[in-house]
Amino acid sequence: MATPAVPVPVPVPSTFSRRLREDVAHAREHVLLTALLGSPFLPRVVRRLLLNAAGAHAESAPGVGFSLTGDPRNLSVARGVYFNRATTIEAIAPVSIGANAAIGMQVLIMTSHHAIDADGRWSDTATGRPVVIEDRVWIGGRATILPGAHIEHDVVVAAGAVVTGRLLAHGVYAGVPAKRIRDLAGADPATDRRATA
Repeated sequence: MATPAVPVPVPVPSTFSRRLREDVAHAREHVLLTALLGSPFLPRVVRRLLLNAAGAHAESAPGVGFSLTGDPRNLSVARGVYFNRATTIEAIAPVSIGANAAIGMQVLIMTSHHAIDADGRWSDTATGRPVVIEDRVWIGGRATILPGAHIEHDVVVAAGAVVTGRLLAHGVYAGVPAKRIRDLAGADPATDRRATA
C-alpha cells in the first residue's frame, strides 16, 4: 500500500532577501543606466551606443545627467530628439518618444504607480502604464509626465506642468494638472478642445 505524498513546502523569500535583491538590482542599474549614460565625460554618440547596448531602441543620445530606471528595452527614442540636462525616465512600462521632440531640463517621465485599496493601503507592487510622446513635442523644464500620459504631435508642455492624460495635437498646455491654454498653427478647434490632462 502506497503512502500518501506529503506536499513539500515551497520556501517564500523573506522581505529582507527580496529587498536585498532589489537593492542589488538598483545598484547595478544605477552604474550602467545613470552613472555611465549621464556622464559628461562621454560623447553623445557613445551614450547612445550604451543605451542601445542596454536594450533600448535609441536613434538619439541622452543628455548629460540622464537617468533611466526600469527595463531599457521599454524605451524607444526616435531620431532628432534633444534631451537637456538631468532628464529622468522610469521605464517600468513602455516609453516612446517621437522624432524631433525636445525634452527640457530635469523632466521626469514616470510609468509606474502603486494601486490603493478601499482602506487606503497602497500596494507594495508597482504596476506600469505606458507613456507616448509623439513627434515635435517640446516639454519644458521640470515638467512631470505621469503613467498613461499620451502627448500627441506638435504640442508644447510648459515648464513645471504635470501631464496626467491625453494632450491633443497643436496646443500649448500648462498647469497642474496640465490644461490646454492656447492653440498652435494647424489646430482643429472642433477636435482639439477635447483634450484632457
